[in-house]
Amino acid sequence: MNKNNHPTVLLVDIDGTLINSGGAGGAALLDALTAHFGVAEPVAVPLHGRTDAGIFRELLEENGVEATDANFEVLCERYFSMLPGVLAQRRDTPLPGVRSLLTEFDRHPLFAMALLTGNLPHSARLKLQHFDLDHFFTSGTFGDTARHRHDLAGPALETAQQLLEESAYEGPLQPQRVVVIGDTPLDISLAKLMGARCLAVATGGYELGALTQAGADWAVEDLTATDEILQWCLA
Repeated sequence: MNKNNHPTVLLVDIDGTLINSGGAGGAALLDALTAHFGVAEPVAVPLHGRTDAGIFRELLEENGVEATDANFEVLCERYFSMLPGVLAQRRDTPLPGVRSLLTEFDRHPLFAMALLTGNLPHSARLKLQHFDLDHFFTSGTFGDTARHRHDLAGPALETAQQLLEESAYEGPLQPQRVVVIGDTPLDISLAKLMGARCLAVATGGYELGALTQAGADWAVEDLTATDEILQWCLA
């Protein structure tokens, strides 16, 4: 890479963007709550676009368990132990176009790629390993410290800066050269907070019109249009 060429930094969500695990994460989480805390009929909480730190603590509170750090850590450990078995019961593949697009991103010298996900680091790795996508990502911003998605803006820009420092580019980070790829309005608002662009994909819980209305810079039905997406990200 030429030191004068600012790479396009891609920050990529997991659930609903790269994969559809058939609700494996939510199922494993409720199983973990029941197994350790004895909650016979757990009350579920909303998941889409949120961070696991916020989801797990709200789940504890909604089910009458004090959301202490110790209880949070125990729930995480049980969740990690149960998630692989629940994933193994699913026979899903990565979402349409994902493997081809990540392959092109990975081999192109003007892209640098990392995760931007509400998942905890270990569960993110477990999910990506299950779908054989883990080799595309060596770093990222995760939902282990922030209870709210917008609180990931600062850490995500730090991740982008790290990617820039690992490239040959010697100039400052330009947020407009950062592209957030996600499937919810929360991904879109996070990108705007960062000063980045957002490529929104309607393979999660939101339709194309809703993502467009939420302010996505570009909303697509899926990630199958590899060449068009590459050109848009580089523009």
